[in-house]
Amino acid sequence: MPSATENGPKTRTIVFCHIDSLCCLPALNAVFAELGDHIGLVLSSRRFGSSHGTFWEQTTSGFRRFGIPLNLWLGFDLISVPVVAFFARWLSRLTGRPPSLATLPELARRHGARFVETSDVNSAEALAEVQACAPDFIVVMNFDQILQPPLIGLPKVAAVNVHPSLLPRLRGPCPVLWARARQEHISGATVHAIEDGTIDAGRIIAQVEVPIDGATSVGELTTQFFSAGARALPTALARLAADRTTGQAQRLSDGQYLGYPSALQMKDFRRAGLRLCRLRHATHLLLAALGVTRWKL
Repeated sequence: MPSATENGPKTRTIVFCHIDSLCCLPALNAVFAELGDHIGLVLSSRRFGSSHGTFWEQTTSGFRRFGIPLNLWLGFDLISVPVVAFFARWLSRLTGRPPSLATLPELARRHGARFVETSDVNSAEALAEVQACAPDFIVVMNFDQILQPPLIGLPKVAAVNVHPSLLPRLRGPCPVLWARARQEHISGATVHAIEDGTIDAGRIIAQVEVPIDGATSVGELTTQFFSAGARALPTALARLAADRTTGQAQRLSDGQYLGYPSALQMKDFRRAGLRLCRLRHATHLLLAALGVTRWKL
């Protein structure tokens, strides 16, 4: 990736798409540490009050579909971030220290990137924002909206996604949970090109394997897998910048697309020992986001 000169203008080559989550904060901060000065536009998914429904509509629907524990965990993972960010701002003013793990709006502000919330990343308004940025890349990581061809075609080089599994295995919205529920011994992260609206199906640019400890929670694995993907991202973008056709095509028949588990499946998984989170891990993330302690993976 081109680097910004010390006194010259920063090279803005990336549009970054993300939705803040507690478990993904370490990976998010790793991305901005390496690529923040190249990110010109941040598109954040507006989760509530959009086509997904209001907070209460999503909550009641989630309870029906996949049960109370998973719904509570997903809600906590999302909602805890803006709450912690509010208190972190006040603590930072008192201590004079920035938090170890910053949230998406704060990282965008630090690096001078334009921050836009959108409930439809494929809308005319979002497309206009991306066109104005004229990026080389669109980078998607932990984003709950599907890019469509008009948007995919806007970057000069490619649109890419950081997905927390070894594609083509475990395509879909919650691959970490499925890897843990199926008691797999190894998974990881994939950086792949987004070539059309098919979910998690484009050319594989980079993969990182991560061993799975049978006692590790879904939350801990989510942090590990996304962090591995974040570390692989700069090299993957450099490969694409040098050769836009690089990468290996996926054989989707070698894997499987899996959506959210049902409430009944979740009961079976939990009986078999699946843990969604550990208090120690969640507390460490919260304290690092508050600026009370430093983050260590």
